Amino acid sequence: MDIVFLDQNKWIELAQVHSGRTTSGPMAELFPQLVVAVQEKRVLFPLSGSNIMETAKRNDPDSRRHVAETQAILSLGYVHRSRAGRMAVELRAAIQRQFGVEPAAMPPHWAFAPGFMQAFEPMDELMAVPEELARVRWLNSLTHPAALYLDYMVNQDDIRRREAITTLTQGLTELVVRIESRRERFANESIDFRRRAYAAQSWVDNLDLLNQTVAALGYSFDQLRALGDRAMRALLEDVPTMNVEVEMAARLESKTGALSANDVLDMQSFYTAIPYSDRVVAEKAAISRAKQARLDSKYGVALSRSLEDLLDLYVV
Repeated sequence: MDIVFLDQNKWIELAQVHSGRTTSGPMAELFPQLVVAVQEKRVLFPLSGSNIMETAKRNDPDSRRHVAETQAILSLGYVHRSRAGRMAVELRAAIQRQFGVEPAAMPPHWAFAPGFMQAFEPMDELMAVPEELARVRWLNSLTHPAALYLDYMVNQDDIRRREAITTLTQGLTELVVRIESRRERFANESIDFRRRAYAAQSWVDNLDLLNQTVAALGYSFDQLRALGDRAMRALLEDVPTMNVEVEMAARLESKTGALSANDVLDMQSFYTAIPYSDRVVAEKAAISRAKQARLDSKYGVALSRSLEDLLDLYVV
């Protein structure tokens, strides 16, 4: 079964068909093909945390419902696990390899989970405290994950939804400000310099997780550091979420013009999707940055700018 990631604009294109606004042309032909392919388990379209948040932002109830219904149909309520959950698994395996230990094999598609809540760290089964873990499993036992997602999008309290979106928007605005500040400091530097600077900052940001993981494996940080700078650089390359984030961020920060919250969401979507998808369909600029970094060849993922590339792909 193929795993395909769609950025939010692509979901909106398909929702136009589902809602009846688009009745002819390539998208009208494609959508029913994808519905059948998902039902027959040839392909699945898991959602990212960014997809979920962007759908929740839609203030028009009908528009939000149409997008959510489209997502529920093609994702079956499955999501990409939280960044923290993926990082914990990736970093543990990468550290073991640096010490010459072969990590335990993870189940196929371990990076995906049923229930939209698992796209967020507090309710990701890989990270949740026992009380939240029990709540996730209880909710999934009550109803199908796709129905649970749709119920959340359609029936949630509007005041709470708007408050959550305000918090999200504020957080993205603050992140854009921090990125712009770094862009200004490194305005005359190369992409390679930006990549190394961002990588160093990434280790600082994730130092607690690094120390915790090293200790849990029975090593000390001094033992890891004794492996040398080359090992530390290799460690970053071997943690897919961090590696894709660094590569995308370095190129994003070198672009001309002001950055927007959508640029940040694109970056978050790509470090979520690229390591674990067979195909990513997204906007031209983000796809171009990923191809410049050769992430498609590194992770064996097809990068597409148009949904039309899926036409007849999953028809048997």
